[in-house]
Amino acid sequence: MADHVLEAESQVITRLANVLVHHILPLFAETSGGEPRLVGSSFLLSSGTNSYLVSAAHVFDELSAGHELFYYVEPCIKRKLSGSLRLTKLPEGKNRKGDRLDVGVLKLEGPGLPPYPKVEKYPLAIGVLLPNALPREGKQYLLVGFPESKSCVKRVAREVVTEVYSYRNISVPSSKYADLDVSPQSHIVLGFDRKRTIGPDSQIRAFPEPKGISGSPLWLLHDENGANDPAQTSIVGIVIEHHKNHHAIVATDIDVVLRLINEAI
Repeated sequence: MADHVLEAESQVITRLANVLVHHILPLFAETSGGEPRLVGSSFLLSSGTNSYLVSAAHVFDELSAGHELFYYVEPCIKRKLSGSLRLTKLPEGKNRKGDRLDVGVLKLEGPGLPPYPKVEKYPLAIGVLLPNALPREGKQYLLVGFPESKSCVKRVAREVVTEVYSYRNISVPSSKYADLDVSPQSHIVLGFDRKRTIGPDSQIRAFPEPKGISGSPLWLLHDENGANDPAQTSIVGIVIEHHKNHHAIVATDIDVVLRLINEAI
């Protein structure tokens, strides 16, 4: 592919990511020193009059560890998580690492429900979720999230600065899924070499350490028939883990989110 075509395509993806980020929230916990610590990414959904916050179950597990989680609804105004929480079940005798689905849905309750125009965060309609989008191969996927290493506290200004990063790739071959103890029916696995990702200027660069992107939505960019509906980019998965040794990022099919929402209703 010619460099100018690759650069133009990368710029389109960057512009798309800058639109999609308006639905994605970084989640924080307070450190012992009282400063915010980014623990994961999440996204907002709405269904009828109900609002939901979706993330990886292990991110929500911070709550059971005694840490209050929150996000910002204005530049310096926090909203602590409150509502009815549904998590995928732990396998008998195992901890969260044994949960290969690792998804959580919080039905938001109490004051301060979305949208949050002061920080430009808005819920997505539940119709944007596209479950069981098989096959996995022959399609391009995009994740958008907040790496922990790109979050910092400006003490003088008393504000937290986060940077959003996006990554695009295709699925690994179906035969590789078993190496990660998952299947194409329940998961999506992207090849991921963080030292060789392509930026909007088409230059190869290093992606930040991906800790913090757990809970990010995984968007379907193209399917085997070409581009999707330009009016709606579908979410097909939720990012749950990075496997450095396998050069892979694993996402759970978004069908699990729909099932948890139905349970909450």
